[in-house]
Amino acid sequence: MLVKLPKEVGKILTRLSEAGYEAYVVGDCVRDSVLGRKPFAWDLSTNADLNQLKEVFPEADVLSEKFSVIRLEYIEEILDKDGDVVGETGIIADIGTYRSEGKYENGRPTEVAFVGTIQEDLARKDFTINAIADSQQRFIDMYEGREDLRKKLIRTIKPADECFKEDPVRMLRAIRLAAELQFDLHKSVHEAILANANLLENVSKNKVRDEFTMLMNAVDAGKGLKMLIDMGLLWVVLGHNMRLTGREKSDLLDLCRGINLSQQVEERRLGLFFTCIDRKKIRPVIESLNFDEVTETLLLDAVNDLPKFYFINNKTSLKQFLYQKGWDRYNYLTNMEKAQRIVFGYDSETKIKSKMYMLEEVLNKKEAIFLEDLVVDANDLVEAGACPPERAEKILSMLMDEIHTHPLRNTRTDLLRLAEMYNKNKFAAMLRGVKWNR
Repeated sequence: MLVKLPKEVGKILTRLSEAGYEAYVVGDCVRDSVLGRKPFAWDLSTNADLNQLKEVFPEADVLSEKFSVIRLEYIEEILDKDGDVVGETGIIADIGTYRSEGKYENGRPTEVAFVGTIQEDLARKDFTINAIADSQQRFIDMYEGREDLRKKLIRTIKPADECFKEDPVRMLRAIRLAAELQFDLHKSVHEAILANANLLENVSKNKVRDEFTMLMNAVDAGKGLKMLIDMGLLWVVLGHNMRLTGREKSDLLDLCRGINLSQQVEERRLGLFFTCIDRKKIRPVIESLNFDEVTETLLLDAVNDLPKFYFINNKTSLKQFLYQKGWDRYNYLTNMEKAQRIVFGYDSETKIKSKMYMLEEVLNKKEAIFLEDLVVDANDLVEAGACPPERAEKILSMLMDEIHTHPLRNTRTDLLRLAEMYNKNKFAAMLRGVKWNR
């Protein structure tokens, strides 16, 4: 056996063998293990069908009836010294029945048939380095995937042209794997991508988003992004109508050179990419890629607000920004500003440190930032007769503006007086938060 297995996977193979079935670990986990990495997800293939798998592993969850796949999880929580959960450790194992796939439509097999041998199962894989199988008795490498691992090459099992016509997303996957593994594309793969790039128009935005996100979060994201640029494939992400200016092209090339210096945090690296392009042009692109709500919000903050964030130079502006965005979005932009300095060499260290010092002073003095930091709430305003119930929330927000500028006025007496004045005097309300120079 070539691959060193976690004890849980070894027990799975043993249980299947004792039940009279053969089974192999296959795919990414074998590839990564051969490369000396430690996989979290383990895939196993077997000649047992779904009913037989459920009989051997009654504790498993069924992932797919159609593809006959079950899942076993061996996850344990990591606790700190106080007993709080700070992470997880362990593995997951997906076990599927040997199968073959027939014709493809829109990148999905229209025909799925269960087969009797591991060789037939491996024949449906995409790249040679993903078509290696190992068991407790036998190592199978029909397509010289181990040799391609040694050569650091991405090569398809079938002729590359046929492979990409079956499933065009494999072209993006090839580039992404090159970035993740720091490999090169085999000449046949490179040529087939150039010849079939138009087929990527039919790939769903969700698949484009997922592959691009993984590419940008790869160990050598700079290599993957440079491949997309050099092969003329940025349109897959940005759309055919996007016309890049000279400055945008230059910034993207600088990003290729520097992105690997940044931490592998998905939303941060994506933000570095999207902020290279004019915000009016890039906002519709971000929205079209169907990111989850939190990620989309952060990316839009990066393209819309990072320039404003960069020029925050006083405590009032800092508190107002925090009040509008909240801690998570503020921290994201802080990390984006730091990442841009590292990746692009921006001379922003002084501005970054300035905001850190201002924030530290605000927190040390316990100055009000959010509504809950005020010593009164909406009910207090109403009960004191400072304003009617229907205006209480609006008046409270006005008070927040004032206290951001004049933090010492965060007293019950001052706030009730100001609330009454804002309620009666529109001019006074308009001038709230103004700091007069003498």
